[in-house]
Amino acid sequence: MNNPFRPTFGASPLVWAGRATVLGDFETAILGSVGNPDRSILISGSRGIGKTVLLTELEDIAARHGWIVLRASARERIAESLIESAIPEAINRLSPPQRRQITGFSVAGIGSVQTDVESRDPVPRLSTQLRELISHLRGTGVLITIDEVQDASPDDLTQVAVAYQDLVRDDLPVAVAMAGLTHGINTLLDLPGATFLRRARHYELGPLTLEDANVALADTARDGGRAFDDSQRAAEFSKGYPYLVQLVGYLSWEAADELGLESIDAHAVSDAIPLTLERLGVQVLQPALRDLPPRQMEYLRAMAEIEDETGLSEISTSALAESLGRPATSLSDIRARLIEHDLITSAGWGLIEFAQPYLGQYLLDRGRPQRIS
Repeated sequence: MNNPFRPTFGASPLVWAGRATVLGDFETAILGSVGNPDRSILISGSRGIGKTVLLTELEDIAARHGWIVLRASARERIAESLIESAIPEAINRLSPPQRRQITGFSVAGIGSVQTDVESRDPVPRLSTQLRELISHLRGTGVLITIDEVQDASPDDLTQVAVAYQDLVRDDLPVAVAMAGLTHGINTLLDLPGATFLRRARHYELGPLTLEDANVALADTARDGGRAFDDSQRAAEFSKGYPYLVQLVGYLSWEAADELGLESIDAHAVSDAIPLTLERLGVQVLQPALRDLPPRQMEYLRAMAEIEDETGLSEISTSALAESLGRPATSLSDIRARLIEHDLITSAGWGLIEFAQPYLGQYLLDRGRPQRIS
């Protein structure tokens, strides 16, 4: 039996649990009138919470209804990549360029060979090219998706906003969905030119409920041909993070194979949990901590120690200042930088917590990768 779990960033799971509101609202929007506000969507959340996967699901919904999907990343020049690559490629798929036809010829000394070809002048404006693309469609529309939008320049987003609003004003079928880290998006929303983002339907993703995580684990395993007898404990371990749901499910399945089990029982989950923590550290936590300044690492380790001693995930900034032997005011800049890096988050007035599950435990274990002989 093939392992049905997919612990790969951006890969859609075989069984969806949670997020039904976002998917349902978007499908209603593209099937409805042009003015539906849910045709512009902004998705925010921390690493591993499922933003890119949700963006992919929105693309799939649009494609199933015949919409053209134009995918862009904010880590490149958005408007330029759409104008020079994505839109021309989509137009060529819908209407391949006409071949040259010989309309006359001559032999040396008599005349010249003539050709007739339809020529198209390059169109530098995003809205003009989108209009041309839409003109090739019948009863559908165009969805633009932008991932890692926190990395986008305001000027680039302005070009997309101007084009989008121009098309909407003319009742043309267009939609846009964007995803990015919470803090980065909040920073963009505060910029003077971010009216377009502020008008979008904003969904901030949190962890799945325990019930949804349990359903995802049990149903995925069942669809793969195996019962997940200890899905409840695996769901609790995942803390509702979609990436961890898929990772612990995948490794539990592999453990059951190694143990020769027909179902995924408590022994398989027990074997999978330490491997899941190790994989999480290597693939997610270690890269996130790379190149952090010593003072920021010191701050995080102090948080980890307090969390371990008290058993509380929410940590008082005053207790942290006391642990570090420094005034709380002197730590505000470090706190801001760590929030910006999506390593910690505010948990209320005077409280902070780790943004990533098991980050404190990873720090206490010094984050050393497993050494293999």
